[in-house]
Amino acid sequence: MPITTEQARRAAKDMSAAGPIAEFAAGGPPPCFARLRLALAEMRQESLAAMAELNLVDGPDDPFMERGKDEVAAISSGIGALLTWAEEQLCQVELCDCRADRLLRRLLEEADVPGQTGYSPQLGRNSCVIAGVFDREPGERSAYVLIEHRNHIGHPVRAHRGWRARLVTAAGVGPLYESPGYPMTPVSAYRDDTLACVRVVADALFPSA
Repeated sequence: MPITTEQARRAAKDMSAAGPIAEFAAGGPPPCFARLRLALAEMRQESLAAMAELNLVDGPDDPFMERGKDEVAAISSGIGALLTWAEEQLCQVELCDCRADRLLRRLLEEADVPGQTGYSPQLGRNSCVIAGVFDREPGERSAYVLIEHRNHIGHPVRAHRGWRARLVTAAGVGPLYESPGYPMTPVSAYRDDTLACVRVVADALFPSA
């Protein structure tokens, strides 16, 4: 069962004395959840590493060791629940520092469209999301979509200016989706724009029978 914001704040209260987790516990939901998610993910990794070390210890039964394992497991579970909650929270788009392709990739996954980040050696950075199965030389029955932003695919949401999607087939490269007003789409349209892009991409790659 999903936890509420107030439950999340209470859970975060004793986890950290400073940083994004403590700030959330003291002040409520931030305008952007990027720093909170990162801090929780790092804490989660640390707790899992501690659990792994405890489980590697061999020797006679030790009630103190078992209690320690239970305590670490409970802490790890609490961090995991809070991280799951944070992953689902929506930021204020005008102030959001999350990667703008975060929502794009999640929506593609929910639509059962395979996707990967495309790296450009010429630009030296990730430049697009490739939806569908990438093939350097698409055949008659294969196709994929390049989804681009005019700067780079990892731009923060607050700098979003729209998506441009192009369909790549054996016949060549053709336009598929371009955000209204691209490349100056208002950042306030980010969620609706991203959803519209994914719908067009999914329909192009997997047309209804």
